[in-house]
Amino acid sequence: MEIFLMDYTKNYHLPQWVKSDRIMMDDFNRMCADIENGLTGNRTEFRKNNSDLSGQIQRVEREAQEQIRTSDTASQASLKTGLLRLAYNHCHMLAAVEKQPPQIGYFFQQFRGPSAPSNASGLFARGDALWLARGTTSYTSEELRERLQQMSTMKVFKDNAAANTPLVIRFTPPEPGYITKIPVMIQFHDLSCKETMFHLALYNENTGEYEAERDFTQNLECNYASYISHEQIQAQLCFSGGFNYRIEISTRDDRYNGTVNYNKSSASYSFAAATLTADTTGLLSRTVQCGEARMDGIIFVHYRLIGTGGTLSLSWDGAEVSPCQTRSIMTLEGKAVTESEFRRNAAIPATTTPQLRTRCHAGGEIALYSWGMAAV
Repeated sequence: MEIFLMDYTKNYHLPQWVKSDRIMMDDFNRMCADIENGLTGNRTEFRKNNSDLSGQIQRVEREAQEQIRTSDTASQASLKTGLLRLAYNHCHMLAAVEKQPPQIGYFFQQFRGPSAPSNASGLFARGDALWLARGTTSYTSEELRERLQQMSTMKVFKDNAAANTPLVIRFTPPEPGYITKIPVMIQFHDLSCKETMFHLALYNENTGEYEAERDFTQNLECNYASYISHEQIQAQLCFSGGFNYRIEISTRDDRYNGTVNYNKSSASYSFAAATLTADTTGLLSRTVQCGEARMDGIIFVHYRLIGTGGTLSLSWDGAEVSPCQTRSIMTLEGKAVTESEFRRNAAIPATTTPQLRTRCHAGGEIALYSWGMAAV
């Protein structure tokens, strides 16, 4: 029998005929089947690889988008943090300016002086701060009057103001309250004026700070060269419980000779004071024009808690905001205070209104020295 040996391709074993070969149907069909199977396998593999590649491309796209979004968010957060810190520093710079320039989206307010500002309610003007207290026990004016002790007489020397000495009255109140009337006995001679200027101050011996100071005019109108009178000095001197205080009355005038003494025994011009035991909420609010909507804002409050203290809470356009940081700082006047920093963490409208609420615990006090806001 004659045997035919056919050649085949190297890689896919396809038949290779020469002229002398007999083409067999089986060989031909097998070749076509092999080609079909190979093409089909390639197509399947291609689709699988293409699907895997498409999935990889989509995954890379998603990862790239997430990286872009994360990077953008981080950049915005970093930018906002930087702007808020600049705003914080700007507000503290305003504190050093005696007369503040016009500001949009900013304010800094200090609470000094004999009267509370119009944007405050339920708070007393202590002189150096807005103040709220809640004692545990009430007492009468007479009981506090018994604690007052005159330490020195106010003496005035004509033509020698440097020799003048103040009237000093010392007392230690058991609970917080305030004095409204101080009776004094004035005896001036060799007058060459119809009025004089007195300086009234309340000094806290424990803290070494003057908590209240003000000047007032004393009338000396009379038909003689001497002026002798029982007077009642009107005042609102707020004090904390358990601290040692000095009331000081002085003058720099040197147009007369004379003395001023505390008149403890006066019947018609009596001493008057009040205690604070009610559970009262103090409110402080301010409406600020920002010009346009802002992306965020910061508020800080400077205060002291005395005794059992109390609570401070902030509502900003009706939304409750918790302090993000609380720290101890030193003011420009050298006063050690607590600073609470609040961040809105939300957009601020063109007109915004923060409101601060204060409430004392029984036996506690809160002194507010200043607050400020900045929108960025």
